[in-house]
Amino acid sequence: MRMSIEQVEEKIPWLSNVILSIVLGAVGVAWLHFLPGPNLYNFYNLGVVLCSTAITSAPFILLLLCWPLSRLSFVKKRINPATLMMVYTVGLASSWLLEWSAVYNIYGRVIGSRWMYPEYSIKYIAPFIAPPEPIAKQLLTGGLPVPWGEWVPSIIFWWIYQVVWSLFMVSLATLFRRLWIDVENIPFPYAQVAYGIISETGLLGSKTKKWIRPFTIGMILGLVYQIPVFLTTVFPWFPDVYGWKTLCGGGEWYVRTDTPFAAIVGLGAFNEHPVYFAVGYLIPSGVLFSIWAWHLIYLIAVQVAYYMGYYTALPTMGGCGRAWCTPSPQYAPPFKFMTLSFAGGVLGLALIHLILNRKYLAETFKAAFGFSKAVLRDVEANEPMSYRNIYLLFFASIILVISLLMTMGISIYPAIILVITAFIGYIANCRVYGLTGMHILGDDFGHFLIRLLVWPQPPSPLTREWGLSVYIASLGLGRPNETILGCQAYTASASYRMASLMGVSNKTAFKSMLIPMIIVPLVTIITWIQLMYSYGANAFVVSARAFQWSPLSEDVGYIRPDWAYSKPGTDPLWPHIIVGMLITASLYYLHARFLWFPLEPIGFIFGTSFISVLWGAWFPFLIAWILKTLTLRIGGSKAYENYGFPTASGFIAGYMLAVLVLGVLAIIRFFVPY
Repeated sequence: MRMSIEQVEEKIPWLSNVILSIVLGAVGVAWLHFLPGPNLYNFYNLGVVLCSTAITSAPFILLLLCWPLSRLSFVKKRINPATLMMVYTVGLASSWLLEWSAVYNIYGRVIGSRWMYPEYSIKYIAPFIAPPEPIAKQLLTGGLPVPWGEWVPSIIFWWIYQVVWSLFMVSLATLFRRLWIDVENIPFPYAQVAYGIISETGLLGSKTKKWIRPFTIGMILGLVYQIPVFLTTVFPWFPDVYGWKTLCGGGEWYVRTDTPFAAIVGLGAFNEHPVYFAVGYLIPSGVLFSIWAWHLIYLIAVQVAYYMGYYTALPTMGGCGRAWCTPSPQYAPPFKFMTLSFAGGVLGLALIHLILNRKYLAETFKAAFGFSKAVLRDVEANEPMSYRNIYLLFFASIILVISLLMTMGISIYPAIILVITAFIGYIANCRVYGLTGMHILGDDFGHFLIRLLVWPQPPSPLTREWGLSVYIASLGLGRPNETILGCQAYTASASYRMASLMGVSNKTAFKSMLIPMIIVPLVTIITWIQLMYSYGANAFVVSARAFQWSPLSEDVGYIRPDWAYSKPGTDPLWPHIIVGMLITASLYYLHARFLWFPLEPIGFIFGTSFISVLWGAWFPFLIAWILKTLTLRIGGSKAYENYGFPTASGFIAGYMLAVLVLGVLAIIRFFVPY
């Protein structure tokens, strides 16, 4: 049912929004760089803090900091729903730019190619994208004044690049806002956790007087659990209480060839990170079941293929190699699962959603360009702006993105395909993020439309537009917070969900998120350059590694032709993509048509792709499904709402508190070794 009463727009604390965006952008980049060692900068930053998920620490940390600050009388009287909404949106919009992959791939690696691969850098990178080699190389040493005049073109380019993509993603999410939030009521679990922090800490006067309650218990457990993990990472002599030294930093235990698990040739990893279990508990039970059930199907299928003579090298490989190395079932025949479930699944989820909701799109379009004012008032009552303005922003941002890509050296047809890639990819990913808090992560496999529709084979000789198109699409869809900045669509969607939970108008949410999306990219670039000139990249593990792994070379990395054209599978791609789309469509129909049918499309994608095979998410999701099923069977939905959900969300809040406290201790270690 549509709401016909228009929401009242709150007064936005503009100055606070601007100041917080500037401070968070500068502090976040510095915070990241002063964290020593990969297991610290990967997991104690203000951005993504758990591999393969879309969970970021900044929005939770900022809300947790509001808790003690609210005890101050001059702060307390300024805390209201609009202020907390602003804090959340600034934290979420900023967080995607405050973790390691932003440094690696948005500008770090591109600039590093100037001295690592000067021949290829000149060929692929225009002068305004990165400064000349002598200037770029100054980033390594430090102790120099910044020649800002030389850096201005690159700063302006990367600033505009990030803002333009962000506007496109926000317009996409805003166009579908009413469908996703008001009609489908997609939960967006991290927004619910953030709202739980606000409620449980009494920031809006809703705190219960009981100190011992599920949220508090979960928070204590989340904080206490992480302390031994941190101490084990920092001090080699500290007892390895959880056996963490046998795991990858994200909690993955990779199958070793000297264990009985090696005989299960498709099995790659078990993930043991406790946050995965908490996140899993927040995911709908049907999705959880489908993920681990589809991974079981994957293991059986790969085992059968092995006995038929395929993938014969897998028993000699460790778990990581079973995902990455030849002949991996992820991209080698007969299955090519990344083609089947990643590429086919992305296309299937997006196209089915568009087809099923064609009436919604037609309604919004008519509301923008055809209906009477009376109908407009009813349809647009809760939107952040009129549908006419939403569509104008959407089409204008597309024109801006295409224009930007063309200035980089990409002609109009590949540029349009890149926009289509982003559009399709983030319709699918926004829905997945809204249900699971994760995304369809391909780990650099996102350029399949470029392969299919533009260059079935690499051009000869290789061209700038080919290299840049492959690079942008691979990272932009394969890792959503990188070159296409698709995660800003998550920011918009989750912010609208948060607005509905808090009773704040969507206009307030929209305006609050735009400020950090415009300010933070500029602040992060300037801060990063200043840090490099002050200390030198070699003083920071994160930037030193970024410069070591420059991808813009025809000999190594993303634009090496044989590498690019083995992802997301070897030729031909079309048959597997079509089959993947048909499987996704069939699961979508069967799951909606028959309530008893247990398998659904997100489980198919997650259970057979890198999420489960490389990162081992299937295991904590299996345990979470068992725990959630027991909760619902024994105590019903009331037990889940009153005890299960608060405990899981409290655990996540406690983990974020650990990121804050232990991150500060790690930064102190950079300056004062201990």
